[in-house]
Amino acid sequence: MAISVAIVEDEFAIAQDISTFLGDHGYQVIGIYESGEDALQELSITPPDLLLVDIRLLGEMTGIQLVERIKELYELPVIYITANSDRETYTKAKATLPNAFLVKPFTHSNLLAAVDLSLFNFSRNQVPDGISKSDGDTSSYETLIHKNLFVRANGKHEKISPGEIHFVKASGSYVHIHTEKNRYVLSQNLNSFLMRINLKELVRIHRSYAINIGNVESFDDTSLMIAGHKIPISESYRQEFLSRVRLL
Repeated sequence: MAISVAIVEDEFAIAQDISTFLGDHGYQVIGIYESGEDALQELSITPPDLLLVDIRLLGEMTGIQLVERIKELYELPVIYITANSDRETYTKAKATLPNAFLVKPFTHSNLLAAVDLSLFNFSRNQVPDGISKSDGDTSSYETLIHKNLFVRANGKHEKISPGEIHFVKASGSYVHIHTEKNRYVLSQNLNSFLMRINLKELVRIHRSYAINIGNVESFDDTSLMIAGHKIPISESYRQEFLSRVRLL
């Protein structure tokens, strides 16, 4: 699934360039808006996974005011686009808890870095320390936006709905997320992954396994089957698993 992006930018050439470039890199641009008023009307109904917004827009509403209104409705990663990197602008923008800044003029490399950083900071609940802040290890991570899991691996973002996950397997200091079509590897342990994601669909059934309760095909006292995989159920997690089964 592609990551959906909304662009709020009153300079058409810049907005179109961002849209074309992100589209070529696997993102789905769901809308381009010149004013905060137009954006708010549509985005209140259809939330994007990521919002790129210029601080100065056509109309009476600024980009900062738009973000304040949007965040009254839902949380999502926000990138501010700005030609003004002064302290006053940054202070006002930072108060809305954005996840990255993109300073004009910028390159396509800057754009991809800002998208990557925004998703990483959102996953860690972090706000940049400065208006051009761009450091941090973003090589492998996950985050949850609108109940969908976002995984960055091998330089590409993947959007995974909860129902697509079959099971998660721990292997040392890594977790392997198995879906119908792919397997994703993250550098963290299973405990940390489950605590950070906190998806109700995932149930721990073994020290090395968590499964999607909705995708279980069959089970007995010691194991269960998901998509042709036989997965063990340990004694210490059996009652939790059985209690979840009874709720379905």
